[in-house]
Amino acid sequence: MKFAMYAGFSKKVIENGIEDAAKYALQLGFSSVEFLANSFCEEKTPILDLASAKMAREVLDQYQLPVACYSVFSNLWKNPDGEKYLMKQVEIAAALGAPYLHHTLLPWISLPEDAPGYGEAIEETVKAAARIADYANTFGITCIYEDQGYYVNGVEGFKGFWDKMKERCENIGICGDLGNILFVNEKPQDFLAAYIKDICHVHVKDYLWKKSDTSPGRYWTEAKDNSWLRDTMIGDGVIDFEICMNILKNAGYQGYFSLENTHPEPYEEGVQQAMECLQRYW
Repeated sequence: MKFAMYAGFSKKVIENGIEDAAKYALQLGFSSVEFLANSFCEEKTPILDLASAKMAREVLDQYQLPVACYSVFSNLWKNPDGEKYLMKQVEIAAALGAPYLHHTLLPWISLPEDAPGYGEAIEETVKAAARIADYANTFGITCIYEDQGYYVNGVEGFKGFWDKMKERCENIGICGDLGNILFVNEKPQDFLAAYIKDICHVHVKDYLWKKSDTSPGRYWTEAKDNSWLRDTMIGDGVIDFEICMNILKNAGYQGYFSLENTHPEPYEEGVQQAMECLQRYW
């Protein structure tokens, strides 16, 4: 199995610099890294321009750490500034040597009062995402999308977006996120099974789950129909990793497993447990 350091890597770069972050990733047993940029908060973005991207790539090449994917958190609903920002991130992804640009689409979990209907939201988002993918294609980059938020989530919810994107773009794929689908009360194995032919990257996380009319406490996030989720160490939550790993392995998946363990438990302990858990089922 090939593991990419995702959660925690960008923060490490911001706080300690790219070289210390690279050493830390290797120390933990990772063989690649994944950056995360934030279109809403530049202070949380580790690579600000092409010059810093090229410098980071030189350091990562020195430590033999390829960039498995470059991720960007953004909202494409009627957001021309966000789209412009993503175009810039395409260029940074190329400078880093990333084969994939993963960006969020409509990351709302709870909807604002003026939220659009599903059809309108998908139509507008596909237009913006297709323009970004077309630009990425000029750099040889594949744009990938995950099940996330309220609209582009669940087997059927994702299908409305994915089918339209396939009609317009060729350089696209799917990031199989093993946790986001829980926010709409569906199972990750069903998403993997439905889209396995197009999955080229995987984000791994795990959640505790509760049904409650009120928040169970700190760290919990409300999901659909009075259910609540809390990030936890991979293997301690409700996700059936045995089934998920079997689906991926039987399909011949050869990509990276990018650890998105943002749980409140100790990070390094969580990384070790995640790798042991996933390798056991693989």
